[in-house]
Amino acid sequence: MKKLLILGLLISLVQTASGAEDTPAFVQPEVLKAALAINLTDEQKPQLQQALTDFVNDQDDAIRLLMRRNNQTNLPRKIKGKRNGLLKAMDKQMATFLTQEQMPAYEHYAKTLKSYMRGM
Repeated sequence: MKKLLILGLLISLVQTASGAEDTPAFVQPEVLKAALAINLTDEQKPQLQQALTDFVNDQDDAIRLLMRRNNQTNLPRKIKGKRNGLLKAMDKQMATFLTQEQMPAYEHYAKTLKSYMRGM
């Protein structure tokens, strides 16, 4: 019950702070619900946070590098390819500390996260 209350407050804050279209994929309500379903331990929570931070920073760096190059054709396809590679790297990082029981919930989380990133 406490988790649901916290999730509700997070969703309200995120939606109030900006429109749903402006909200990053990893804080969308469905993505947050999927993250809670992983049932992370206190030791795993900072590891998930670090994996997400690494992903976001690496994605920003990759997009910035692609944008700096001149004459980029099919930029959306290249960005999508970089993002997919970074998501696979995050999957490997997560697999190092999640249990076998948590992996199906994480896979659902990753799929949900990716579905919200399609428009980006």
